[in-house]
Amino acid sequence: MQLAIEAHFRNAGFTVDSDGRVDLLCRHARTGGTWQIEAKGVTTQIGLDFRTGMGQLVQGMTDQGSRHGLAVPDTPAFHAQINKVSAWVVQRLDIYWLFVSEDASVRIVAPGERTPP
Repeated sequence: MQLAIEAHFRNAGFTVDSDGRVDLLCRHARTGGTWQIEAKGVTTQIGLDFRTGMGQLVQGMTDQGSRHGLAVPDTPAFHAQINKVSAWVVQRLDIYWLFVSEDASVRIVAPGERTPP
């Protein structure tokens, strides 16, 4: 899954690295825009892994100018976890959801946009 996210951002002109605080730090060479991304995969403890990823993302938020995202598999179980987070919290923290499909495509849902149930 992380490889799919890396490929998505590289194809969009970003360099991809890890800064130790988050799984992926993506920086656009031309615009200077940055993303800080935590990535979680499917395990037997999806709820726990989701909450861990959220905590890691929030603790890694060190740059107000960056976009911050949690990357997860595009599955009903992860959609259910995301839909438990209040919309106002997502908007206030400016969290993006990055859904990775089985075909390695990445769909980004911005704060304020609805995710499927």
